[in-house]
Amino acid sequence: MALEPAENDYLDLPLRALFDDVGGKDSVPAAGSVIAVLGALAAGLAAKVAHRSTSRLADAEKIAQRAEELRRRFEPIITADAVGYAAALSTRGDERAAALHSLSAELARMGEAAAEVAELASELVIHGNPNLRFDSESAVRIAVTVAEIGAELIGANVGESELSRRAHSAADRARAAAG
Repeated sequence: MALEPAENDYLDLPLRALFDDVGGKDSVPAAGSVIAVLGALAAGLAAKVAHRSTSRLADAEKIAQRAEELRRRFEPIITADAVGYAAALSTRGDERAAALHSLSAELARMGEAAAEVAELASELVIHGNPNLRFDSESAVRIAVTVAEIGAELIGANVGESELSRRAHSAADRARAAAG
C-alpha cells in the first residue's frame, strides 16, 4: 500500500500500515523512514526518563522539552523520506541527483538530531532516575544506530560530500555520547 504524496502520512495511520509497507514489495518506505521512526522513539524514551527524573536532576524538564522537540523533528521525516525517495526513483540524471541530495540533507539533519538525543540520554544514564537507566541506555544506543545508518545512506545517495562529512561527524558525536 505504499503511500502516495496525496495520502495521509504514517503518523495518521495505524502502526501496522507502516510495518506492512516496510515489509512490502514496493521500494518505499525503507531505511530512511525506519531510522526516522527509531529516532523519534529514542527521543521519546529520553523525554520519558527526563520527566521522571525531576527529583534527581535540576534541568530534567529542560532535557525533556528538548527531547520532545527532537522527537517532533523526526516525525514528519517518516513519511517525507518515503515520498521523496519514491519521487527520486522516478527521475533520472540531474533531477535524480538533486532529489537524492535533498533527501541526504534531511538525513544529515536527522543524524545531527540523533547525536543530540544520544547526548541528552547519556546525561540521563548518569544523572537521571536510576530505575529507568536501561531506558536511557536504550535511547542512547538507538540514537547512535540512527546516526550511523543515516551516514551510510548519505554515502549511498551522494557519495563523499559535505553532507557525508556532516553525517559522519554526527555519528561520531553520538558514539562519543555512548562511550
